[in-house]
Amino acid sequence: MATWGAFETEESELAAFGRERIDRRVSFLATIRGDGGPRVHPVTPWIVDGHLYVRMYETSPKVADLGRDARYALHSMMDNDEGDGGECALRGMAEGVRDPDVVAAAYAAVVELSGPPLVLFELLVDEVVTTTYPGETTERRRWRATTR
Repeated sequence: MATWGAFETEESELAAFGRERIDRRVSFLATIRGDGGPRVHPVTPWIVDGHLYVRMYETSPKVADLGRDARYALHSMMDNDEGDGGECALRGMAEGVRDPDVVAAAYAAVVELSGPPLVLFELLVDEVVTTTYPGETTERRRWRATTR
């Protein structure tokens, strides 16, 4: 697994494309339910200081899912049916963030800490796949973390 920052260091062009597709944009987070089935949730991830974060309400099924099994998949939204702009999909492990200083720094980049408490997860990256549709072709690029 790698942080987003490690991914950026190893594959800057692919990471820049991924950042365009997922940073502060609605994406779909897939988790594994208690019965082993898939569950998909809309989230708005953000990247700050080399870390990819998502937040959710404490009562969200996502929190329970990731507490049982930290594996996730994240997929960017498509701009339209033709796939203009391309798409980015990643998978890895989610880690709960509890250090108050890290939580404050992560939230400072996007929101003020107010309202009901939210649970913060860092999404560590194992694999990233991007897809673009230039002309009549489909182009896929893949990156995998070197340490697993």
